[in-house]
Amino acid sequence: MLLFLLTLACGADKDASEGSGSAGSGDIENWSGGDFQFQTMAVDDGCLGGANEALFMPEGPATPHDFEYLIYIPDYGDLPEVYTIDLRKPFVEMPVRVDSDDGMTYQVRGSVMDDVELGSTAYGDCAVTMTVDADLTPVSGSTAEGSATITISDPRGDDGRCPVFDAQPCTVELELTATKE
Repeated sequence: MLLFLLTLACGADKDASEGSGSAGSGDIENWSGGDFQFQTMAVDDGCLGGANEALFMPEGPATPHDFEYLIYIPDYGDLPEVYTIDLRKPFVEMPVRVDSDDGMTYQVRGSVMDDVELGSTAYGDCAVTMTVDADLTPVSGSTAEGSATITISDPRGDDGRCPVFDAQPCTVELELTATKE
């Protein structure tokens, strides 16, 4: 998810990494990269009329949901950086390239997972291609906020159980927070 969702890194100038405070609403003076616990705060499913919301927020829309694995975010000075992240099953070993155009917002663009299974119980052997774009901005020394867009395309499967998506391709929008561990 993600994502990650989704996720994420920064490109830097000295002022941004030293906390000019302009990157977010809080004091980012002590911001540094590291391992972060991501949470999905909200989901807008434009693919299956809300069915994907349960995947990203299984306890309902009022309960933020932790990603299964911690996600590494590099320091601004290490950008751009390419590596893989694990969000939660089935979103594992997702290749990401993290960069920053403005030295404040980490950006992931066009990270592709070619063969994501939707879930055999409901959709048989149906697999899709998922492309993730994400932005994440530090808002304090240990917290960042952002969003991710997951574009779902190319549903395919031999048993004919792929869902009918609301649009082709379609998108799932996530609101995220990340807290340094």
